Amino acid sequence: MRKIPTLFLCLVFVLSVSEVKPLDWSDILKSTLDFTRRQMYVEGDMELLDQYCVYKRIGYFYKWELNYKAEVRCPGWTPIIGRAKNYVNPSSAESEATKDFVRQAIAAGLTTREEAKRWLD
Repeated sequence: MRKIPTLFLCLVFVLSVSEVKPLDWSDILKSTLDFTRRQMYVEGDMELLDQYCVYKRIGYFYKWELNYKAEVRCPGWTPIIGRAKNYVNPSSAESEATKDFVRQAIAAGLTTREEAKRWLD
């Protein structure tokens, strides 16, 4: 007599005991799209060089790869906008946009390199 594999018996038991429900693809799709939307566009505020600043990060597809671009600006202080694009890591895009803003602020004489050192490292 041939033995029935244990895994097969476990599977039959689980299927016979549990109530089988059809998979609800709409819930899966909704949660996936919601997560993607939250990751594709992010806005926030921060304190940069003792000033109130805002940042924005946008995800986009380039050559079938998710990339990010970011902007940092300090409304009410200066019209300078720090920008970064073509980053695979969202945090890197925000960090580079911040560094770009700080470099421009130093060049414009709004701050010194010593005061901005922590933002450039």
